[in-house]
Amino acid sequence: MLSRLELSSHFPVFSKFISSSLPIHGSHRGGRHWGKENTLETYRRAVNEARTDILEIDIWKTNDEYLVLNHDGIIDGININQSTLEQLQKIDPQLITLDQVLTEFTSIESLVYFFDMKDATAIPLTLNIIKRYNIENRIIFGAVNRIINKELQKQKFSSIPICADIETMMKISHDYKQGRLNENYLYEHDILGFFLESHTRSILNKHLIDTIHKAGKPLALVGSLLDDSNVQREMIELGIDILFTDRPDILRQTLDSYSKK
Repeated sequence: MLSRLELSSHFPVFSKFISSSLPIHGSHRGGRHWGKENTLETYRRAVNEARTDILEIDIWKTNDEYLVLNHDGIIDGININQSTLEQLQKIDPQLITLDQVLTEFTSIESLVYFFDMKDATAIPLTLNIIKRYNIENRIIFGAVNRIINKELQKQKFSSIPICADIETMMKISHDYKQGRLNENYLYEHDILGFFLESHTRSILNKHLIDTIHKAGKPLALVGSLLDDSNVQREMIELGIDILFTDRPDILRQTLDSYSKK
């Protein structure tokens, strides 16, 4: 496991996890097992029942400058970035704003947020909200889309780490297979992240993880395979740093079973 104490000297968010050597517990969109993703209901259960460390949140900007939580950016065929909050909430009453989430959970000082930016135009507003709530040391950034990710790298605060985009991780995976991942390899991001699927699972071995850790990079995983406690245990034994799951309840049980040993 990568030293979180060392990481925290560059990115203070990791100071919240120094006391444990187990993977950090992440709830992907709150956890679809409990209901609709990216809603207060699922986030509340992730926090209160699964005692999650990180809430993963998908962020878009509405036409009237509100930041809302949604994965696809479309609600019943309506584009979020072309509609007002009022219009969207008439279609989907469960649609919530980033302000609502932060108002509810900011008092829980141990809780961290992974902001998955889906909309490049939402970045400046998101940075303003981070300042307003004074949570700069409680944020991890990510953007699956490389163009948005690059824009995020330009604008974000230097103390907030950013996770790699899909295109970058595909290149890293290819380079590893070609034997190019060594001590001289140049990484663009602060955190590396794989979608755990059959083809990525096949290359996840101790050598790859040790290589990434030697470069000072934590490794995060997300994907439906992580709903299985057996897979969770396999990833824990490999030394994965952050696990994002759609079953935060199962992951909590798995991590607690290790804590009791």
